[in-house]
Amino acid sequence: MRKLILLLMCVFAVSLFAGITGKIVGRIYDSSTGEALPGVNVIIEGTIMGAATDPDGYFVILNVPPGLYSITARMMGYRDVTQSDVRVEVDLTRILEFPLESEAIAVKGVTVRAKRPIIKKDVTTSVSIISAEDMEATPVNTIEGVVARQAGIVDEGAGVLHVRGGREWEVVYVLDGVEMVDPMTGGFDSHIPQEAVQETSVYTGGFGAEYGSAQSGVINVVTKSGGSKFHFTVKARTNDAFGVEWLQGFIDNNESYDTTYLTVSTSDTATPYVYISPGGDTTYYEEPFDVVTYLQRGSGIPVTAFVGENDTLIAENWRPQKMKRVDFTFSGPLWGKKLRFFLGGEYYKDEGFHPNGQGSEQTYTGKLTFKPIQAFMLTLHGLYHTSEYWGYHDQWKFIIENRRKFEAESYSYGINITHAITPRIIHEFKFNNYTTSLLYNVFEDGTFDINGDGVIDENDKDGIDDFYDEDNDRWVEINGEERINPLTGEGYDWPFLEVYPYTRLTNIDGYLVQGYYRLTYGYDEKKTYTARWDLTAQIGRIHELKLGVSGSYYDIFDYDGDMASGGNVYMDYGESKPYKLSAYIQDKLEQESFVVNAGLRFDYFNPRDSLPGDLSDPVWDVAFGGVLKNPVPSEPSWAISPRVGFSFPLTEYDKFHFTYGHYFQMPRMLMMFDNKNYDLSGVYNIIGNPDIEPMKTVSYEVGVQHAFNDEVLLDITAFMKDISGLTDTEQIFYTATQYYSLYTNLDYGSVRGIEVVFSKRRGGTPAWLAWNANYTFGVARGKSSSYRQNADFLWENWIIPTKERYLDWDQRHTLTADVGFHAPEEEELFGIPGLDNSGINFTVNYGSGMPYSPKSSTMEQLINTERLPYTLRTDMRFYKNFEIGWMKVGFFGDVYHLFEHENIIKYRLDERHVDWLNAYGTPEGAYNDPRVYSAKRYMRFGLSVKW
Repeated sequence: MRKLILLLMCVFAVSLFAGITGKIVGRIYDSSTGEALPGVNVIIEGTIMGAATDPDGYFVILNVPPGLYSITARMMGYRDVTQSDVRVEVDLTRILEFPLESEAIAVKGVTVRAKRPIIKKDVTTSVSIISAEDMEATPVNTIEGVVARQAGIVDEGAGVLHVRGGREWEVVYVLDGVEMVDPMTGGFDSHIPQEAVQETSVYTGGFGAEYGSAQSGVINVVTKSGGSKFHFTVKARTNDAFGVEWLQGFIDNNESYDTTYLTVSTSDTATPYVYISPGGDTTYYEEPFDVVTYLQRGSGIPVTAFVGENDTLIAENWRPQKMKRVDFTFSGPLWGKKLRFFLGGEYYKDEGFHPNGQGSEQTYTGKLTFKPIQAFMLTLHGLYHTSEYWGYHDQWKFIIENRRKFEAESYSYGINITHAITPRIIHEFKFNNYTTSLLYNVFEDGTFDINGDGVIDENDKDGIDDFYDEDNDRWVEINGEERINPLTGEGYDWPFLEVYPYTRLTNIDGYLVQGYYRLTYGYDEKKTYTARWDLTAQIGRIHELKLGVSGSYYDIFDYDGDMASGGNVYMDYGESKPYKLSAYIQDKLEQESFVVNAGLRFDYFNPRDSLPGDLSDPVWDVAFGGVLKNPVPSEPSWAISPRVGFSFPLTEYDKFHFTYGHYFQMPRMLMMFDNKNYDLSGVYNIIGNPDIEPMKTVSYEVGVQHAFNDEVLLDITAFMKDISGLTDTEQIFYTATQYYSLYTNLDYGSVRGIEVVFSKRRGGTPAWLAWNANYTFGVARGKSSSYRQNADFLWENWIIPTKERYLDWDQRHTLTADVGFHAPEEEELFGIPGLDNSGINFTVNYGSGMPYSPKSSTMEQLINTERLPYTLRTDMRFYKNFEIGWMKVGFFGDVYHLFEHENIIKYRLDERHVDWLNAYGTPEGAYNDPRVYSAKRYMRFGLSVKW
């Protein structure tokens, strides 16, 4: 039976790829008689794409990339008609009509501006579509920032997003049809340069059967392609004037957490000084002090700290958070209309708000399109991203250089081949590789005085432990003591560092002044190979049929070592090579009176791993683990997902839509392969479970749209979600007193809510005003907010909850409003001279207080019974564009946190912060952690050049 299923999947599988094109359909007729015109040529200007009308005057053009086009209808005996500004959007149908006048009546060809429908009849679910022009007008620099502004999205802080009450990892990011997801963590590990983005679609209410690997939402991003002319853009923004001294006076660098004011003298007694903490009260100190200096890692810049009595550090070390970001694109033809290219990139550097808090990123993307004939197209595409940064911890604020450093890298490359069997039947083959890796280490430059004796210590053991072998022997014992050796000259058993001061020294206030962060090292690399073939067929005028086959193969390497404070060592080493197969079939039925999207999806996953035959007796060596006892192969899992949506007009200005669907998602592979060798030497062990089942969401939504005119739209949608099979942990005893926690499907949840979207696009009266305001009311409940709640509660010796409670991100009321005032060329904004081709945009985000758990006096915890204050943020962008000869030059400025409302960042709060909040009313904690608050007002200024 298993072989039969595998065979069927190889024949009928689809994948990790998603829609990256739209469709243009229309009817052409004689303007005088109304009769259909067959054989009319319809051409997309600047390309070799087009079609011809059938005997009834209808035409269809499939596989059209998103963007703005001019479409021309041409027939002998009739004047040409061109419709400009025809916008094509991913997965949607653009309908056009061409009335042609005979040459005997018309004098010359006609160009008209296409009318963009305010109500899209073929949209049967909640989706927000954001064009490149929309992004450029707002103070948003990332895809995550774009997503956070849409209806149904809750931003928990630090970029952690939840779609309609789902967990963080229930969203899949798709770039040019390829999933950009780390299979171990489920995170979006890459970055997409803003200038390279053509269109972003945010699906929150449901999505077609072609989309998999997501329970709550799909973020589908399509990048730009080369055009018929050469184009070059460069955009730079900074708050530091790029180091140009005479410009820095115009830019306020005193932002973010730069809030420390200090007055000192050179005498041996201290001068009184004032310290102002972010979000806190003013504190006064007066005591003797010494000045100490240490070198900032990397740059070697001396950093000064003030040490008082009993070696107490008495000064915070914040600084202005300077940043630089540069984007560029270059595109154009290499061989007329047949071969075109697009290149884009971004460089970003942030010096951080504290010494050694700097980070940097680089991203490059490219696309080469070869279309020698209309029926064939080959596309090569690639993306590369790298970043490095240091972690931050409030207790380590004075020796941040001793914290872990993270280096992340990801890249993707692929090939797409598209062939038109007939003008209405297109099939595609795609192959793609996506690789992501992460290296973290306590320190790794090897030239650092780690014990303070004035001698540079060698650190040549960075990397995979030379003594770790394939037999899972965790350590090589050098002195035969059968334990990890302290540094006493006999050698080293710790695999990563030759020399380290394990003892941490703290001052009287509890801040660390010497010692290293918990000794950890990790390196992982995850590769995803995906191949796919699929077919799109336009059957008659009303049916668009899609089906396809695909398979994905994963190559995962994970190596982690962690020495905890009590001497417990947690080790994880292993390789995993699972695979996934999927299949879907989908029909889009488009009639004048209604539209139906119906599909069926099948997913199959094989972890290709083993687990112990008896979970209570897992390994031969309980002390060290490593070799499973009586291993049995893990079981594959599969799921069938029916999905249907329909819409129909109620009146000329009103539409009803409904969506129902089952959405399955495999848990992150961390929960399958974590500590797969069953290393039980520590006291807090969590083990992955390759037999874990898919998580399931059943989602419903119903909504109506009303168009007040061609520019103003009201959309009201109610939604419901029932969630089951969410991951948590189960306690497994392997001795009478010792246990480990195993990931399994235990949790469940439910979400109910309503969304209201009120928008006006540019045009109409007044033409310079546009807005998009959305309000979401939602209630998110579940058994657990964490994928490992049970394990954490067991560690704390708390009672494990058994009832649904409000989830951590249960933000009851969410409101986002974008309001823009945009003056086109030759029109002045507000009638003010000189403000032509300019604009100003405001973005306001409001969220009611999120829940938090106060401290409990018993073993039964009070989970999310209290609420934080509301959050409010206002950002602004203003811009002015000029034309200088053949160049377009733009100046813009972004102001963030315009009114400096003090917001508590929920995601940053841990138990220490909550205890402080309960005791003193503020959450910064004993060590005054600034990250629990949003930044103060700060600005970015930029310049763009296009030609």
